[in-house]
Amino acid sequence: MVEEHLLKPPQEFAFPFSPYSIQHEFMSALYSTLEEGKLGIFESPTGTGKSLSIICGSLRWLYDHLARERNVLESQIQALKKKETQIEDEGDWISGQSQKLEAERERRKLEELLKLMTDKENEMKKMKERVKNKEGNTKELREFNKKSQLQKNDDDVLLDDEDLLLEDIEDGSKNECDSDNEIDNNKDEENYQGIQIIICSRTHSQLSQLVREVARSPYGDVRLIPLASRQSYCINSTVRKLNNLSLINEKCLDLQRGSKGRKTKVDDAGATVKKTKGSCSCPHMKVSQNITQLSEEALTTVQDVEALVDKGSKISACPYYATRAAVTNAQVLVVPYNTLLHKETREACGLRLKGSVVIIDEAHNLLDSIAQVYNAQVSGYQLTHAYSQLVQYRDKYMKRFSATNLLYLEQLIFVVGRLIHILGGKPGCPPNEGSARVVDTKLYSLGLFLLEAQIDNINQFRLIQFAQRSKLSHKLHGFTERYQPSVNITPKPAPQSGIRAFLKEISTKNNIPEPVTSSEPEQRLSNNPILPVIAFLQALTSSCADGRVVCCTQPSVGRGTLKYLLLNPAAHFADIVQQARSVVVAGGTMQPVSEFREQLFMAAGADVEKITQFSCGHVIPPDHILPIVLCSGPTGKPFDFSYQNRNCVTVMTEFGRILDNICNIVPGGIICFFSSYDYEQTVYQHFVKSGTVDKLSAKKKVFREPRKANQVDQVLSDFAASINNAKKNPQVKPNGALLFSVVGGKLSEGLNFSDDLGRCVIVVGMPYPNVKSPELQEKMSYLDKTLGGNAGQQHYENLCMKAVNQCIGRAVRHSADYATVLLLDQRYERPSTQKLLPAWIQTSLQLHQKTGPAIGTIARFFSSKRAKDTGL
Repeated sequence: MVEEHLLKPPQEFAFPFSPYSIQHEFMSALYSTLEEGKLGIFESPTGTGKSLSIICGSLRWLYDHLARERNVLESQIQALKKKETQIEDEGDWISGQSQKLEAERERRKLEELLKLMTDKENEMKKMKERVKNKEGNTKELREFNKKSQLQKNDDDVLLDDEDLLLEDIEDGSKNECDSDNEIDNNKDEENYQGIQIIICSRTHSQLSQLVREVARSPYGDVRLIPLASRQSYCINSTVRKLNNLSLINEKCLDLQRGSKGRKTKVDDAGATVKKTKGSCSCPHMKVSQNITQLSEEALTTVQDVEALVDKGSKISACPYYATRAAVTNAQVLVVPYNTLLHKETREACGLRLKGSVVIIDEAHNLLDSIAQVYNAQVSGYQLTHAYSQLVQYRDKYMKRFSATNLLYLEQLIFVVGRLIHILGGKPGCPPNEGSARVVDTKLYSLGLFLLEAQIDNINQFRLIQFAQRSKLSHKLHGFTERYQPSVNITPKPAPQSGIRAFLKEISTKNNIPEPVTSSEPEQRLSNNPILPVIAFLQALTSSCADGRVVCCTQPSVGRGTLKYLLLNPAAHFADIVQQARSVVVAGGTMQPVSEFREQLFMAAGADVEKITQFSCGHVIPPDHILPIVLCSGPTGKPFDFSYQNRNCVTVMTEFGRILDNICNIVPGGIICFFSSYDYEQTVYQHFVKSGTVDKLSAKKKVFREPRKANQVDQVLSDFAASINNAKKNPQVKPNGALLFSVVGGKLSEGLNFSDDLGRCVIVVGMPYPNVKSPELQEKMSYLDKTLGGNAGQQHYENLCMKAVNQCIGRAVRHSADYATVLLLDQRYERPSTQKLLPAWIQTSLQLHQKTGPAIGTIARFFSSKRAKDTGL
């Protein structure tokens, strides 16, 4: 192990422009956190260049660390050589020889490490030269790609449904292509592997933006690889049509097994048969040189997912496996949340946590994100559909399955039947059948649920392994696509004997589903219901203390649900905390910080001394933000938007009056956040009846957030167009736009309402979650037991204020921007609530009990900004 001396943050950081002071402070704090191997909680308001600060701060440390590592190695080797010489000069030959051998052994170890480091550097230089020489010489590869696309996959459908049979698992060994880690990332295990920085963010667009910022930064020569799922990287049009990640994964692996013969099942006579051919291999995996070329190009030029997909399509090289092959040689890996947080996915992708630096951006909802990765829910509809498919699949191919596969398939059918039973149905019942249980919601510990469902004697681990290795979901999906089995399967009657049994066998012998030519739409299954079933069973293998099962029974079996609820996200984050050199979570609003410190890092086994915190102000001047808590309306009626009082006509009328006043004085766009879609609908209907909508529409064009995601872009486009038109024609009415949105909806995160798009953000009430929710109550109870004190209630408060903070962060996106934030509810005046607001909001926050002074303050705020903009 190379002894290292701590590096101090540099006086200057390479940056695309002269950084703000808070950006320099951020980079210095990040540099020190990575150098000291600590766990960091970093808060930098949205619009302060947080992502660029992360990039330049972490990569400067990486470059300094690599240079220091070589220098330390060389110094230690020279010191050991000097020590060997000194030992030879000493008189005690016996002890001297022992010391010399020890020093020589240590020196050779360090020399070998230095040689590996040098070999790696030389290898990377040669790779850059190869890529440079190959540029512009891809014509023949493109010709090959065209030919590949013209080839017909005649072997895609095999005779006798051979392609639908389960993979043989009897021998207990894995097929070489069954693993999700086919590209051998272990071939370089004996080579030097430098430290890696793993940067994680929530969405594909955020990751693409981060990659583009790296390319534009002074560190554009870094070896960066963006990892993504097959769904994002696949360029095989046939596979992409599946539109389901699990099916795409299994189809990809199935294609790679291609022409490999493999032992399988038994035929109708019971004899073992051998498949002579399989599905045609993927044309984009046929030429390994193409994949190598794409992998090397990805390492030498910073490119995002879209660029790699485009390049891979041109040279017929799979981007998914090209990026996977490049993981070992990468210095920076950019990955989505699921790839890092889900252990199996992380290991399959070859992410090396030990000694690496992990930086998680947009981490304000990290605990919830971890829970979502491991939560699992299955509905009664999915269970009844899965049971139907499994039974018909078994009956169709029973004589062709191996004994082991048939055993596990029968166990799985039994388990699914018991899950249907716990929702009040019988195995084989249709989803619309009435439930035998009363409408209720119950929570179970894992152990109690297994006993209640009477599946505690089933080895869930082996059942899941069977489903994975036999490719059950893929095979079952192919079966349902080809034969379209009906949903309703009636349990088999008691066995008959004698002549009746013989006649029954003759009449039903051919009553097995055949390939469909037509079928009733309501009987067809367009989805793959076995996937959520397997996910739920996998969740049942978790630690009993970390989760609960929520059973919701409804009037019909299909409407019932079973949900695994993860209570302790830190249990699945512990490996990252314990193995990585340093872990940094960063976001625009990280309040309350105690949640990350106690529920994430400390709960994952970290010492409190190892945790460091950094928080900075906004880049905007203090007079560019005007946050106001308004406790009452124009007539003096208090603003109380609690659940019990928010539907009161008086409250909604007062809100309409204040909104009318705000539209008179605020230019550009106003975004108004409600606690839910239902409440927004209630308020809007009241405004229509009272004529408030007509008054508002005369001043600002009114828009509403749509419930459907595919309508959001059009609404935003029209909203922006209205504001731009008003800016060009300030005398024309309506002047600007008003957008009714929803907290936690499609517009409360990830969107920027900068400049005139968001001159005012209004949060109506406090968006507390439903305190009567069994899941929330169980979570609060769990926190009270594990953390003590009032942890559950504090969690409840935190959920509300984190949502509020995300709404606030939609406006004020750069140093010259300005806006006002209006918090409408008298409960915001509580000091305990205000402490959960962002620090840059707290410093400027004003409390107004009456509307008049608040309106006057807002009017003067925009008047001064208008005068400054016009130079008056």
